[in-house]
Amino acid sequence: FALLLAGCASGPDASATAAPSGAAGARGRADDLLPVDCLLPGQIRQLGGQLTFVTARRAVKTSARDCEIRGGEYTAFDRADYRTALKVWLPLAQEGDPKAQTVVGEIYEKGLGVAPDYQAARAWYLRAAEKGYAPAAMNLGALYEQGLGVPKDQRQALIWYRRAAGLPDLAFGVPAPAPSAKPSAEEERLRAELAKTQRERDAKQAELDRALRERDDLRTTVDARRTESDSDRGALAKLRQELDASRKNEQAAATRLRDAEKSVAARETQLAARDKEIADLRAALSRSESTSAAKKADVDRLQQRIASESGAQRAELERQRSAAAADLAKAQAEIDGLRKSLAERGRAADSERGQLATLKQDLDVARRGEQAATARGKELEKQVAASEARLATKDRELADMRAKLARSEQGEAAARAEVARLQAQQQQLSAVHARSAGPAGARPVGLRARAPVAFGTYHALVIGNNNYRQLRRLRTAVHDAREVARILESSYGFKVTLLLDADRYQMLSALNTLRETLTEKDNLLIYYAGHGELDAKNQRGYWLPVDAEPGSNANWISNVMITDILNAMNVQQLLVVADSCYSGTLTRDAVANLAGGISEQEKLRVIQVMAQKKSRMVMTSGGVEPVLDSTGGIHSAFAQSFIEVLRSNVGLLPGQDLYLLMRARVTATAMRVEGQQLPEYAPIKYAGHEAGEFVFVRKG
Repeated sequence: FALLLAGCASGPDASATAAPSGAAGARGRADDLLPVDCLLPGQIRQLGGQLTFVTARRAVKTSARDCEIRGGEYTAFDRADYRTALKVWLPLAQEGDPKAQTVVGEIYEKGLGVAPDYQAARAWYLRAAEKGYAPAAMNLGALYEQGLGVPKDQRQALIWYRRAAGLPDLAFGVPAPAPSAKPSAEEERLRAELAKTQRERDAKQAELDRALRERDDLRTTVDARRTESDSDRGALAKLRQELDASRKNEQAAATRLRDAEKSVAARETQLAARDKEIADLRAALSRSESTSAAKKADVDRLQQRIASESGAQRAELERQRSAAAADLAKAQAEIDGLRKSLAERGRAADSERGQLATLKQDLDVARRGEQAATARGKELEKQVAASEARLATKDRELADMRAKLARSEQGEAAARAEVARLQAQQQQLSAVHARSAGPAGARPVGLRARAPVAFGTYHALVIGNNNYRQLRRLRTAVHDAREVARILESSYGFKVTLLLDADRYQMLSALNTLRETLTEKDNLLIYYAGHGELDAKNQRGYWLPVDAEPGSNANWISNVMITDILNAMNVQQLLVVADSCYSGTLTRDAVANLAGGISEQEKLRVIQVMAQKKSRMVMTSGGVEPVLDSTGGIHSAFAQSFIEVLRSNVGLLPGQDLYLLMRARVTATAMRVEGQQLPEYAPIKYAGHEAGEFVFVRKG
């Protein structure tokens, strides 16, 4: 099963058209093609002429549509819940079925709850591996290789990988294609010089990377300190504003205090004058009352004399009494006036005393306000002084960091120039080496030998997506798909199904058709060229059909779906060749099976043994990062190398050898355009790999 992806989703294209109105219905039909954990009903069997019985229910991985047709049972709306799958497979695993035991182990390794249970996974893998079930042995070896639930043990990993491959007497290691001829002295010299230059460039690149990290850290620190300084300056400006306001408040409070003191003094002077007037009135009233009493006594005396006199004497006395009575009335009126004035002056004095008391209260408030304003002003002056001191310290630190950043940038520029020089030197040496070795793709590769075994029938599903409806359109995907399909059909005898600009339903329908029709006598290669995307949250990769919508994975096809489909297939050899952004999310386990430097006869014997084992391999154009789409030609960088190596094969070409040849070419191509791209080759996890190998067999 070979899968090749090209291109990265990068937002909607200006010329994109809307998805058809039937897209939702197509999604619903496409979901029926996805694998589920299906419980098939038991078979009705006849024993003898009278006894009829029903066998136990069987668990299989098949499509939802096939499960329904066969009368099976599956959970329709909770397929991502591993507990659902565990209910299906656990009873069979407990009965000793090695495939079910492996599936249960994978369920625990993926994580039944919050986190994976590697101990439980190891226990189930061990039970199945001891029965000789190769996929369980591969999974168990991966646990030892990575130290998951067990101590990391490369020797134990190697033992289980060997058992899975059926090659306990062969050494495993990182494969390397056997040289077809002894290199010349000049070629050896060029290779050594190229390797030296590469080491120097790697060292300088590492130095540059350190310089870049240091520069980025310094820039981050400088930005943080600048932000802190700006924040401190803002706080200082606010404090200064508060200080100015406080000083104004202090001045206003002092003014109010002075005004209150003047008002109190004026009111006290006015009240003193009012009290003096009241005292004078009281003295005058006292004198008037004395005068009035004397006049009243005169009137009473004259009245008594009038009673005892008569005639002219009486008349004179009456005249005197009348005059005295008039004087008495006048004195009494004066007394009434003085009393009225005294009452008015008393009331005015009482009012002025109340006003004076209020003014004295205002004076106390003004004094306290002036004291508080003075204290606040002093506090703000201290805060402003402390803030100015801190800001001055941070400004000095910021200046030192900027100077350090300038020195770092100078070192970075020097390192970058040295890397560029070494890269130019490496490119020059590569060009000389290429000229001395002949044109790219011209040297034959592969084993010129008769196939040791019948490899079966080869099939290919080739998909190329250029014209996306809502995403950026691609340039090379259709060209890549057509050329790969032509080579596979004409040079290797593949039965090819070609899909161009396929939507989600068409892609899943084609995969499901292959799952239903192919058998263990077949080998399958799927080539997909199109957009790829990565969900940063769960690190899950996706293939994007032409009806994919930006920002919504409803129509995307995840690598988890593809792995489930592969796991449900019965074909012998599967190879996934993925040329797209983030294609490395299909697998992160690298397991090599062929040792480098062995003879062609020994390699043929190994191929013969491995051809009997199922393989589920993936070859990716890179890890979990974007990859090159095109370097100027009609094919992507990875597809061009894939096509060239297939053209150069003269016989049998194992997938590992294809990978090593492509890795060198893709890396060199990426270096020429100042890029980085390192292909990977590994088993697809949870897809049933049994340590086999996919072999390309040239016609004739």
